[in-house]
Amino acid sequence: MNTFTDVYNKASEVLKNQLFLKEWDDFLKTTLAAPSFFTAKGFDNAKKDLPDKIRRKISTDAGVGVGTSKTQGTVIYNAAVNSDSSGVLAERAATLKMLKHLHLVLQKGGQQVWVYSPPKMDTKWVFDEITGSDATVKARLDREEEIFSNEEKLWMSDALQLSLKIAEDTKVKLAGAATSDATKAVVRKWFLDEDSTDTDLNNAITTLSAGFNKIAIACNNNTLVFTDYADWRSKRNRFFGGAIPGGEGGGFPVIYLEGAFTRLTGNSGKKWLCAETIIHEMSHHELSTEDHKYDSDGLKPSKAALPYAKAIANADSWGYFAIDLAGYLSATDSLNVLK
Repeated sequence: MNTFTDVYNKASEVLKNQLFLKEWDDFLKTTLAAPSFFTAKGFDNAKKDLPDKIRRKISTDAGVGVGTSKTQGTVIYNAAVNSDSSGVLAERAATLKMLKHLHLVLQKGGQQVWVYSPPKMDTKWVFDEITGSDATVKARLDREEEIFSNEEKLWMSDALQLSLKIAEDTKVKLAGAATSDATKAVVRKWFLDEDSTDTDLNNAITTLSAGFNKIAIACNNNTLVFTDYADWRSKRNRFFGGAIPGGEGGGFPVIYLEGAFTRLTGNSGKKWLCAETIIHEMSHHELSTEDHKYDSDGLKPSKAALPYAKAIANADSWGYFAIDLAGYLSATDSLNVLK
């Protein structure tokens, strides 16, 4: 597996086509109608409590708080046992494990923001992780500590709300004839090199306007998922985030947030940088922007280092432009990045 959407599709397939232990099969398919939780455009908004209900049943079956020695991993393993089912036990166990670590962090109007927070010890996607001998599967199902803390999950939601506000503000300031000289100056600052013309400026405004319309829509999508990228687990502290260029084809945005992002949790003075990360990654997801240069490389447009044609397709240039235009970038930070 390569993406969260691969996990999403596999879990959906397992719930629709495989059988669990009868008590659990009845609970999942009759009580919760779990197969329909996974839709073509994201999780079913009407079933937002489903992961919580699964977590509660796992805890109840384990006898949490009543002196039993049964682990939650054992409960998941036993729930996946059905010799009459197609597929394999490990797939059913991995499906329950995936749902156990799925958390709703924001419900606002028609939007639901989810965080998939797998165990910190996992090194692969859940369906690749929950494999091997019975003993290995049980041991991996017993892993509890998640990659994201509760505070980090909520921080992602807060940063998303700031990202949406900035994207909406940017849309307004770029809108057609309303584009002011001040806005044009910020466009020049982040995208135009020394040879760029007024035509390039107008084209940049058109491109940015259309792009931020898409980014704003994505930031407000009915289903939006934050998670971490399993293949980066051993080096996640080096990265802020990631996204698949052009999206994952699952009908909803998936943004991967890593250690450099989460270590800013609670730092209100750096929330703008977390919002910049989300806008950067949304530009990959929605517009297939590239990473020609990062802020640490310097983002000043120039013929030699970052010509207009590359700057207008550069994800970090989009992110910093929006943060600057919205007034969240200090003069000092601007100078540090425009080098």
